[in-house]
Amino acid sequence: MIIGNKMAETLLQPVFKLNGIVLFPHYVKPHRWVGPGGSLGESYTTTELIELGAEKQFEHLWPRSWVSEVK
Repeated sequence: MIIGNKMAETLLQPVFKLNGIVLFPHYVKPHRWVGPGGSLGESYTTTELIELGAEKQFEHLWPRSWVSEVK
């Protein structure tokens, strides 16, 4: 994302890896995680991913206000 002539700041934020697919935090829906390109509308809650044994990792992403709540 470009703001003015500068790239928008990215922050180290959690992602989940499930069955080899990295799921990213939805930009506006808290505690919803989606695959690359939105994965055809499929999404998971944080609780579902934890229960499915998804591995939490971290990547530099545009800020999402709610991800600081994810432990």
